[in-house]
Amino acid sequence: MKRRRFPVVFRLSVILLLTALIAGQWWQRQPAGSIANWVPAMVEVYCPAAAIHRSGTVADSARTLDSWGYAVIGNAIFRDGRDRCRARKGRSAGAERSPDEK
Repeated sequence: MKRRRFPVVFRLSVILLLTALIAGQWWQRQPAGSIANWVPAMVEVYCPAAAIHRSGTVADSARTLDSWGYAVIGNAIFRDGRDRCRARKGRSAGAERSPDEK
C-alpha cells in the first residue's frame, strides 16, 4: 500500500502557521511603544478590574484587552448579578499586594 503525501497547499499552510507562531512569540515580548500607556488607561476607565499595570510590552497590552473582553463576555453570558468590571475594594485593579497584606 502506497502512502499518500499531504497536498502542497496543506504543507505550505502548516509551515506558515509555525513560522507565525515562532515570530509572534518573539514579537510579543517587544516594548509596546506608544500604546504602552493608553491601553491600560482606556481599559481602567471602562473596566477597572481588567486593568493590568506591568512593564509595557505588547503581551501586557494584549492581556489587558483580553481581560476586558472576558469581563464583558462574562457579564453578558452569566446573569448572576455580579459585575466583573468592578474593581475590588481597598486597592486598584492589577496592583500587586504588599507583603504585609493578607
